[in-house]
Amino acid sequence: MVNPWLLSWGCYFGFITCRTPPGVWTSKPTAISTTSTSSAFASSTAVLGTAAPGPTSVVHSFGTTTTTTTTATTSSSLSFDSLSSTASVPSAFVTSLDSDSTLVVSVSPSSVSTSTPSTPSTMSLSLSTSVVPSVVPSAAPISAGSIAADILVIARDTASAKVASSGLNAIGIPFTTLVVPQSGTSLPALNGTSGGNFGGIVVAGEVSYNYGNASGYQSALTTDQWNQLYAYQLAYGVRMVQYDVYPGPNFGASAVGSGCCATGVEQLLSFSDVSDFPTAGLRTGAGISTTGLWHYPASISNSSTTKEIARFAANSVTASDTTAAVINNFAGREQMAFFLSFDTSWSATSTLLQHAWISWLTRGLYAGYRRVNLNTQIDDMFLETDIYKPNGTTFRITPNDLQGIADWLVEINGKMNAGSNYFVEVGHNGNGNIENSSSTDEGYSACNGGGIEYNSPADTALEFKKPLGTGTNLWPDSPTTYNWTAACTQLDPLLLWWTNASNLDRFGHISHTFTHEEQDNATYSDVNKEISFNQAWLKQVGISAAKYFTSNGIIPPAITGLHNGDALQAWWDNGIRNCVGDNTRPVLLNQQNDMWPYFTNVASDGFDGMQVNPRFATRIYYNCDTPDCTVQEWIDTSAGSGDFDTLLATEKGEVMRHLFGLHHDPYMFHQANLRNADTTPITINGVSGQYSIMQAWVETQVQEFVRLVDWPLITINHQTMSDSFLARYTRDACNYSLRHTISNNQITGVTLSANSNTCSTPVPVTFPVAPTSTQGFTTEQIGSDPLTVWVQLSGSPVSFTLSTPIAL
Repeated sequence: MVNPWLLSWGCYFGFITCRTPPGVWTSKPTAISTTSTSSAFASSTAVLGTAAPGPTSVVHSFGTTTTTTTTATTSSSLSFDSLSSTASVPSAFVTSLDSDSTLVVSVSPSSVSTSTPSTPSTMSLSLSTSVVPSVVPSAAPISAGSIAADILVIARDTASAKVASSGLNAIGIPFTTLVVPQSGTSLPALNGTSGGNFGGIVVAGEVSYNYGNASGYQSALTTDQWNQLYAYQLAYGVRMVQYDVYPGPNFGASAVGSGCCATGVEQLLSFSDVSDFPTAGLRTGAGISTTGLWHYPASISNSSTTKEIARFAANSVTASDTTAAVINNFAGREQMAFFLSFDTSWSATSTLLQHAWISWLTRGLYAGYRRVNLNTQIDDMFLETDIYKPNGTTFRITPNDLQGIADWLVEINGKMNAGSNYFVEVGHNGNGNIENSSSTDEGYSACNGGGIEYNSPADTALEFKKPLGTGTNLWPDSPTTYNWTAACTQLDPLLLWWTNASNLDRFGHISHTFTHEEQDNATYSDVNKEISFNQAWLKQVGISAAKYFTSNGIIPPAITGLHNGDALQAWWDNGIRNCVGDNTRPVLLNQQNDMWPYFTNVASDGFDGMQVNPRFATRIYYNCDTPDCTVQEWIDTSAGSGDFDTLLATEKGEVMRHLFGLHHDPYMFHQANLRNADTTPITINGVSGQYSIMQAWVETQVQEFVRLVDWPLITINHQTMSDSFLARYTRDACNYSLRHTISNNQITGVTLSANSNTCSTPVPVTFPVAPTSTQGFTTEQIGSDPLTVWVQLSGSPVSFTLSTPIAL
């Protein structure tokens, strides 16, 4: 008779099929088996169950299309045209793969340890290292054919699926999401007549659920389904990534302790070996926080199948360094596993770590591209700002402040990684120049009596929508066109600094409207003048001739006017096609994809088609010119706590999440934030200097970014940024895809296609090794970033041959 605990062990790990689902420890297991009389457990054969009926939610290519189906049969739709029907490993192996894709598994006596199993946790069961790991199906790898580069993402719900796919979406890698409910569901077809359907598999948290006290936590995928995924991996050389998993035999590791960490306890994580994903550009030994991310410190239990790639530092919970993530090679089946939870919606650590598994999973070959843009926009140039603290004071930037910023740009670029190019973009208000020039008797005369003056009404509600044709003009009846001369404008020392071409071309430039009139309730007449007068002023003073000038976009004053159809019409009539919004206001964000811009519409905004690009606010407040001021406003208005270093550390956590999340949104600052010429020196990253609070912010981000990765930081002006957002939106609609060409168990080339094999904008393809020919397409390779070829699809698929094949 078979020892009951031995059966329980086999049931738990799914080596045999029992009345009890896999992953659940039971004291009374019942197995479907045939036992030889010559041995208590000489040969036990089990047919593993297929998926239970349930809904399947599949999201194709960046989540733009959703298909929901319900299966009425318990058999899987999977077929393996090229899969071997037999397989073997020492402990448990696939003996056949029938027409219904049911795997028959045999368990040999050598697979069972005689040690007593330990108490299971809620995630997995910690066993001694003498226990052989999980079932490892085997299949003959295909020697030739093709595999779609689409990534299969398997998760419990749409929220966790978004976390799992956020990095793929950011890069632009096509993916398909399978949401697995607690009742289970069918797998999608893993292959077809064209070859493999997926170039990689990501599983979040083993799609496990708590099935109650009797069952506990277990995966909603059946053992049969896991084996189908494993067999597909072996057949097509496809890699798998799992995160939020418990270290056990399935991952060649054992848990050290019972998990970490309680509130207030930190345990740093760092990469220890990045040799298997070199294109990720990640630095080893750079500790990052795991606060808020529950994890299980581990040790390697099977060094023949498992290597460490990341580790947890010693802390109050573990006395020495432990393993955080591994790469397994189980008889040719490769997987990467992280023993901690992920959440890219708030965790900078998660957004950084995802680049390790994306690079490894795709072997660095994919449709899409990785780029980090650091864009800092400075609003209100030429205006004077009422300062928050000390109350009752004002500040207007001086030429000395600007010279300090210009000189610093050389310094900060020198601290960045190879290939970086950073500059500051400035939003100008021409009326501020006229007001300053007319502040003397001579200037008043030269400036036709001064600039535009009016009484500003009270602010509207934040999302106020003005009825078309309503409102009251604030501007005076005259002038009707811009009529100030250079004799007026050049009386302002600030403008004279900007008229120096070498100064001008160190910065980017964009209109911030003429007077900064808020536009939520503004008339067409007022807004038309706000745009046209500033355009005339920018041309007159020479700013529109700058190297990095934006001609077709604006920074709206206080981000107003975006629900005012009259204002938007006035923008359009003056050649304005895009602007920045405010990421704290969800109605100004694209709700389908955060990599796309928002487009105004008549129903919500009174106007169709104005492109609104996302923009991040910071804790460097518009009406502050010193650290003391911005810290006080943070405390008073946003429940902040601490000093300027605390504020910068808080900003750093959020900004790293945005940068590693590949968000190209610019960051909002204002002219008062640039004050540096007469400030008290402050210490940033161990260096003391006369930094403005904006400079301190940038220094903080750059130091952290360079510590963690070797990627370049690239600034692009507003117009290029807008074009980039529009191009991303446009090419995603083309539904492009990439297929790998396989020969001699190697990837020898790729083919890019799309709907009708056409796309009005080029599609990026990233290569870890150069193709034999780029066929005349635009290419870019900046610093340590991999090569990107921008492919124009014009009616036919485009194929590339790799100069060096990539082994599967």
